[in-house]
Amino acid sequence: MDELKTKAEKLSNITSRFEERLRDRFSVEGSMMQDKQLEFSNLFQKDNSISALFSILTIKFERATLREASGFKKFMEKAIAEDSRNLIVDLNNCEFVDSSFFGVLVAGLKRLKVMNKKFLLVYDSQDKLPIFSATGLDKVFKVYNSIEEALNS
Repeated sequence: MDELKTKAEKLSNITSRFEERLRDRFSVEGSMMQDKQLEFSNLFQKDNSISALFSILTIKFERATLREASGFKKFMEKAIAEDSRNLIVDLNNCEFVDSSFFGVLVAGLKRLKVMNKKFLLVYDSQDKLPIFSATGLDKVFKVYNSIEEALNS
């Protein structure tokens, strides 16, 4: 009986996460179809409260593709311009990142390098991103398993 309850709870959690992803995806696609300004609050999150030296940008969707790249680029550029801090980009919610999104990350890295600032990535499982190691970007970026690990580097 307990085993059945556990399975039901797991299924409920999976269903909730799936519904949340669908809602976020619909927000992106619906906004694009209506040619309206995207609201970034359901896609990306910026946190300056954890560290005085770093802005932490969290990507809140599973697939970081061309569709999301331009929105994230605007979000990241705004964060860099407003804060002039080192930057940590948290990719832990992503299961897939395509080359166009990596291009945006590389652009952010270059911009911060000119400013003598750090650009760190947080991703707890590099195995999920075969393009990451196949392209050699794992040598370009400093990648950490957690935000805490990145902050302590």
